[in-house]
Amino acid sequence: MLPLPEFAEADYTGSRKWEDVRGHVPAAVAVVRDVMGFNVPEGEAQVAAFKAAVNAALDVNAAYGFSEGVGEGGGSMRLGSFSISGQADGAGGASQYDVDMLRAVRRALSGTGLLYQGLG
Repeated sequence: MLPLPEFAEADYTGSRKWEDVRGHVPAAVAVVRDVMGFNVPEGEAQVAAFKAAVNAALDVNAAYGFSEGVGEGGGSMRLGSFSISGQADGAGGASQYDVDMLRAVRRALSGTGLLYQGLG
């Protein structure tokens, strides 16, 4: 698999400070890679779309307090006498974090030829 383009401070267009998001770039790139499958950006337009998708992933992650989805899916958790189970909205399946993340990344990659077309 060919390497992906680098994502550096100059590529970040979000409202947070680079120092706050720098450590979360690998997770954002991993989400974008997952959505792209084996596609690799070629040419300026696709590289720009890739970087826009990474920015979108960073924005969603920032909106969720940089949780990277940990604890966002509900399930069951107990801490002392406090316990929580299920999702806040009672829905099963993907967490709202996952839904928001995939929607943002897919929107950034839509029409570029980078969205994975096969079965995962």
